[in-house]
Amino acid sequence: MAEESNNELIPVPEYEVLEKVDDQAIIQMMTGQAIKDYVYSFKQGGKVVEGLTLAGINEAANRRGGIEVDSIEYTEREQSWLAVAKATDSFTGSSRYGACEQPKNAGSRPDPFAFTKAIHKAQRNAIKQLLPVPVIKEVLNYYLHGKSSGSTYEVLESSASQNDNVTNAQKAAFSVASKLKPRFDQHAISQNDFWNYVKRCYCVETRNDMTEMHWTQLSAELTAAGRTPELFNEMLDRIKKLEAAVAVSEVPETPDPALSVETGNSDASTNTPF
Repeated sequence: MAEESNNELIPVPEYEVLEKVDDQAIIQMMTGQAIKDYVYSFKQGGKVVEGLTLAGINEAANRRGGIEVDSIEYTEREQSWLAVAKATDSFTGSSRYGACEQPKNAGSRPDPFAFTKAIHKAQRNAIKQLLPVPVIKEVLNYYLHGKSSGSTYEVLESSASQNDNVTNAQKAAFSVASKLKPRFDQHAISQNDFWNYVKRCYCVETRNDMTEMHWTQLSAELTAAGRTPELFNEMLDRIKKLEAAVAVSEVPETPDPALSVETGNSDASTNTPF
């Protein structure tokens, strides 16, 4: 995308394209119209530039689950609105701030949506920093190509997992999860529900991407939940919130290949308890 000046094409910065798309999306929301653009894609300098619009970021946040806007502060200036938003990932405890200064005028005319644009863009800028790259890729791929990228991930995983040794940390996590399975069953928490929660917590595409530290942390979390009813109920609440967020997302889940734990015998293995 480019602008013409003195018979020469001058590239338009990516952020200008994004701002125009998001401005239109905010107006569509405020006027009750359907939002059509979840991603943007254009060629510039021989390269394809792709990204998520405001609507796409909100969709990715819904799919990820656990990301909430804690606070929004704004200041009115003579020629603009300044908004600052704080977003928090309830799974990891991480927080990020996003800011936006929106002009009160659109060209030479007053912009009646200037304040709303400032608020939405500040939230966008905060939320985007908390989105795991795999989730962004999944939403991009879905809306650009109309499919989930799960098949690609499966190919990568199958070749990598064949050479990976199952660590003691993995075995410990599976052992504790197996003990908790009856309690999860009582609350209608399925295998997919549990592992989707784990993948979102540790920002991985599949279980095969988890490191030994991830497994150790998961084992500790499950052990604590098994010993303390309050922590178990908090985990249930997080899992159910994630499933509710995924349910409203249009993007399908990335397939997760079966993962087994070696028992120590060359001819025996046990499936994951969940």
